[in-house]
Amino acid sequence: MTLRALLHRLVYNRLLFIVIVLLPVGQLTAQAGQPVSGGSHQLQPVSSTRHKTPFPCRGIGDLRELGRGLTFFTNPRTGDVLEYTVIGDAAQSDELIVMFPGTGEVLPDWPIQMLTNREYSPRIARTLAYLPSEDGTVSLCHDYRLLLLDLPGVGKSQLHGNVTADQTANDIDAMLDDATRTYGIPTSRVDLVGWSLGTLYVLKYAMLAPIANPSRVVRNLVLIAAKPGGNTNGVFDGNEAQCVSTILSALKSVPSGDRDFKIRLQTDAFALTFPYRNQKPYDGVDSGCTASVDVPKRELKLNVEFSCAHLATCRKTVAEQLLNRRTWPWSLMRGISDELYVQQRELAFDYSLCYCGAASPNFQTSDCHCSQPAQMSEANGGVCQTAADPPNQPVSTNCAPLHIAGAMTVINGPEDLYIQHVYGKALVEGYRQQLGEQNVRLVTYPGKDGAGHGVLLQHPKWTQMQIWNALNP
Repeated sequence: MTLRALLHRLVYNRLLFIVIVLLPVGQLTAQAGQPVSGGSHQLQPVSSTRHKTPFPCRGIGDLRELGRGLTFFTNPRTGDVLEYTVIGDAAQSDELIVMFPGTGEVLPDWPIQMLTNREYSPRIARTLAYLPSEDGTVSLCHDYRLLLLDLPGVGKSQLHGNVTADQTANDIDAMLDDATRTYGIPTSRVDLVGWSLGTLYVLKYAMLAPIANPSRVVRNLVLIAAKPGGNTNGVFDGNEAQCVSTILSALKSVPSGDRDFKIRLQTDAFALTFPYRNQKPYDGVDSGCTASVDVPKRELKLNVEFSCAHLATCRKTVAEQLLNRRTWPWSLMRGISDELYVQQRELAFDYSLCYCGAASPNFQTSDCHCSQPAQMSEANGGVCQTAADPPNQPVSTNCAPLHIAGAMTVINGPEDLYIQHVYGKALVEGYRQQLGEQNVRLVTYPGKDGAGHGVLLQHPKWTQMQIWNALNP
């Protein structure tokens, strides 16, 4: 069965299809329901003291099980509600790794083999997502503690008004204080890991937190599929392949009643997060991937042959995400709320076309300038001043100050059609000017089997090792 047929069957069975990482989606179709068990293992009960115990690495199976033990926290400064949990054994360090999700992502979407391995989490071998070939030698879950979170507008956490990048940084910082109170763990030194849109949140937090809360030290930043933002010459689609830009634009013009055609476009857009067959690294002006869409005729033409249907990880990813969104509390909103999704897309737009060069107290970005009118807030602007004219040849300079104690590592897939790796290289080159060449590193997937925007989905063992290396230089 082809990937398209698989996804269509799942949607027609009234399950959920969702596109991860920077893809626009229409109305989600799963039915909200009661809690769905992810396995027979029960969450570790709250200890007899006033503190909850971080969920042990040996008890991890699939991350859906964590839904029964989430902590719900309201930031008194903003009124926002977040849901989060802390997992891990801290065998090597009690330093906390905070995981920032991508567009449309919910907490259990993180690839389990990017977080741990069979040695320290034996139960993962019985899960749908497990692949023996991706069983690595390290376990972030065992060596450290990980904080996994859902942003306001996900699951049980209601969305109130706009959630800008500044406000999210405020929420994250208050949540870390709550984690100390709730779990009795130190959060004075943190490492930040973000994927796709999550890298925007990581960079904003690293920019704002040292000014707003000097007592918390931000050590290492790990950015998976990142871009500098701040395109001062107004080039917005320069960081996307032509085929991706065409599909994203077409989705906006499809009539709301034409659900079948929207599903087809979403399905093909998701497939493009994986490299297509015989794709060369996208490091020039032209990706070689083209598309044409005729909305009235409901026609889509692509010049590439998908390899997604031939990759076991692709099918497993789709099936896992469908189950995630049928599990409580994520089933309450069928994943993320439509309002939050729109805001995430607007935030990404602002980040691309606005530049903010300074941080003020109270988690407020300042010195912001936009090459086009912001859709949500100028303060969502990117961290570097980037020129990309012609498109796909970006140069980043004058990056906003980051006061981090460790290093920045950017992880890229060379066949990334969504944020091609020349934009990741521009971010690295821009920050080397400020932080020093030895403190900013670029890691690109080297294998012949390719890696695209979802490199962590396609190669979770390799990605986990790169994160581990970034924390242990």
